[in-house]
Amino acid sequence: MSGLRVLVISHAYAAPINRGKLHALARRPGLEVSLLAPRRWREGGRDYVTAAGEERGVRVFAGDVMFPGRVGGHFYRDGLWRALRAARPEVIHLEEEPWSLAAGQVLAAAMFWRPRPALAVFSWENLDLRFRWPIRAIEQAALRRADVLIAGGRTARERLIRLGADPGRVEVLPQFGLDPALFRPPGPGEGPGVFTAGFVGRLVPGKGADLLVEALGGLDGEWRALVVGDGPLRPALEARAASAGIAGRVEFTGWVAHEEVPPLLRRMSALAVPSRTTPLWAEQFGHVLIEGMSSGAVPVGSSSGEIPHVIGGEGLVFPEGEAPALREALRRLRDEPGLRDRLAGAGRARVLREFSWEALAGRTCALYERALRGRAPADRRSGGSGR
Repeated sequence: MSGLRVLVISHAYAAPINRGKLHALARRPGLEVSLLAPRRWREGGRDYVTAAGEERGVRVFAGDVMFPGRVGGHFYRDGLWRALRAARPEVIHLEEEPWSLAAGQVLAAAMFWRPRPALAVFSWENLDLRFRWPIRAIEQAALRRADVLIAGGRTARERLIRLGADPGRVEVLPQFGLDPALFRPPGPGEGPGVFTAGFVGRLVPGKGADLLVEALGGLDGEWRALVVGDGPLRPALEARAASAGIAGRVEFTGWVAHEEVPPLLRRMSALAVPSRTTPLWAEQFGHVLIEGMSSGAVPVGSSSGEIPHVIGGEGLVFPEGEAPALREALRRLRDEPGLRDRLAGAGRARVLREFSWEALAGRTCALYERALRGRAPADRRSGGSGR
């Protein structure tokens, strides 16, 4: 691949920690990577500000958006045309849901751009939500117009196909990976001295931390637990641990910054992800699963959404909502150190193979080439320079 210009558009990169894939793409020879992200974005109680400029080989554009913080409901007041004129993309990589207002805006802009860039559209959505017009119309247009559709997981791919997308144009590739040097297994003296079950995430009903506390309440023998995160359920969880007589063995850290998570994962023998499906949400990936696998913690996840596919054969899966099944999975890992070590080694190897930033960048480049090949012959002509 030589001299290929790519413009990535996504609110997700307002958080700098998410940009590892873009930096890895920029290191690939002949690839010019530009990014358009909201100038201001609010997510998870944090405010992010994107500054235009150059960042590790990526040309960054910032645009003001209406409704910052609304994943599907924001759109650009300015910045989109500026980024298109400056980047002159041959590929637009849109990492916004195909039903979003931002997707509709980008689709409309691309209609008037010549030569027409190839379009890769990403989606995490894995539930059959009932959208009204014009949201439904935007999504259908995106499915028709995209040269490549990228699903964040198998359940998202299945949804796109149910909506009528050509299965041959839908590939599974998660949006985010990780730095395996940052999320590494424990070194000497870093690992848990006793079997430790962990949880990392928001303490809300959908994430299922209460199931972990319930499971631990009936777990005999020697163990510890580490609950990383905060949320409205924390007081109830602490009270439940106290009433079960296990408060002294369960540590609640409260909220921690993302850069503080790796050393905490290295203190865990197993990482529980007991998410529950709700009418409006099912686990779309569970990024902490690969972070735990990379750090030597064996994943134990529920059957919600994408979790079983992410865990694969490198961990244990239990039926969602069933605390006794979670308890049994934890007991098994504690009592079978050979199984635990085998799964931990297999999980780390899989992360290196599939989920490092470099691995994701390589597969993303292959999808760019595929998107370019998929364009109509008239769209490949190089005449014109866009508006």
